[in-house]
Amino acid sequence: MALFADNPDMTSHQSHPATRARASGRPLAAFLLAAAALMLAACAGSTGISGWTFMPPQPTASAVASGSPGASGSPSASGSPSASGSPSVSGSPAASGSPAASGAPEPSGSAAPSSPGGSPEPSGAGGQAIELEETANVEILQNGQPVTQLTVKEGAMVTFRVTNTAGFEHNFYIGPADRLANNDTAGLPGIPNFTSGTQELMYTVTAETGTMEFACTLPGHYQSMHGTFTVEP
Repeated sequence: MALFADNPDMTSHQSHPATRARASGRPLAAFLLAAAALMLAACAGSTGISGWTFMPPQPTASAVASGSPGASGSPSASGSPSASGSPSVSGSPAASGSPAASGAPEPSGSAAPSSPGGSPEPSGAGGQAIELEETANVEILQNGQPVTQLTVKEGAMVTFRVTNTAGFEHNFYIGPADRLANNDTAGLPGIPNFTSGTQELMYTVTAETGTMEFACTLPGHYQSMHGTFTVEP
């Protein structure tokens, strides 16, 4: 104390207001620096990595309620293959339009091919069809061959289909031989004179048919254009 009392400069320095302020502020500044250093150390040591992590905002309740893919317009809600228009629901081959369901082609009403050359064949119940050709050579042909005998069944309805390929008149009648030879055809079953095309005669066979003949009765034709019947029971 004697030392300071004896030194007027030192005594005046310690008692100066500015000096006292600086002296009192030093502990506060040191405390603040220490606190800042501790905070920086704590931040750096908490994760080991400095930086920011982005967290996207979570969808709000209004976004989930409307306009979201799961709420409306989603493939599972409407327009999906399993909801409508799928092959298993409609328009599939198994549902409609398939060959097994409808419109499938089925054999129906097919006609059996006719025998060539006009050979005898069934025509209706118990019937026959006999096709003949009358030619320019003044002949009656069956299957391309001259015919002088026809076999028919008693009680059968026979359809004679006679085609004239001669280019001039022929006819076709069934009756007793003497009448046919004399061109006496009144009341006899037959086809009148014709010059071309095919004519038909429907004739029911009886037991008497066995005594009849078929012929073209025009003058000069009978000799080479007639034949007999054989009637089978």
